[in-house]
Amino acid sequence: MKKTNFYPTIWSTAPYTPTIMEDWYGAPSKQSELILKNEAATSLKVSEMILNMTKFAAIDEHGNEHFIMDFPGQNQLSLKGIPSGSFLRSKSVLTLPEGNYVKFRFYLAGWGNQFIYRDGVEESANTFNRLDFDIEDGFKVVGDESPEVKLWFDFAPFQWKRHFKPLTDLFIRSKDPQPRLANSIGN
Repeated sequence: MKKTNFYPTIWSTAPYTPTIMEDWYGAPSKQSELILKNEAATSLKVSEMILNMTKFAAIDEHGNEHFIMDFPGQNQLSLKGIPSGSFLRSKSVLTLPEGNYVKFRFYLAGWGNQFIYRDGVEESANTFNRLDFDIEDGFKVVGDESPEVKLWFDFAPFQWKRHFKPLTDLFIRSKDPQPRLANSIGN
């Protein structure tokens, strides 16, 4: 009988994480799940962002900014899309004042920021001082909300052929690539 190895983290097709068993067998808790979108990142086909965070804020429907203290100081954070099964958990989001929130704002340091596109190309994103992510269908904070929020990011999935890019680069001499970043991301 032939043995077949299966690696779910490489070929994931659904948003499942290694902690799924903990979620199934743990104490039942009510969690809110938010999908965050950045229009420019979607149009550029960004699949992953590595951001050096300095501040994290929520913006309500009136445009007022409310700072969240999940990320004090400078912290490097890897944001991946829904197909990877990766998300952020936050308990501090629900300490916000009651109200309707429409976006989250990530403030960035001037170094250590990268965008990784769906074809595997990496590009520096150090020119941005902040990125805004719209909350799909908004988010309402009420006094009796759940103690935890999951933040999912709607990024483009990686292409399967990106694994062969180093091999094709050996045979095809490419010109200097033009930067893909547009100044409209987060500004």
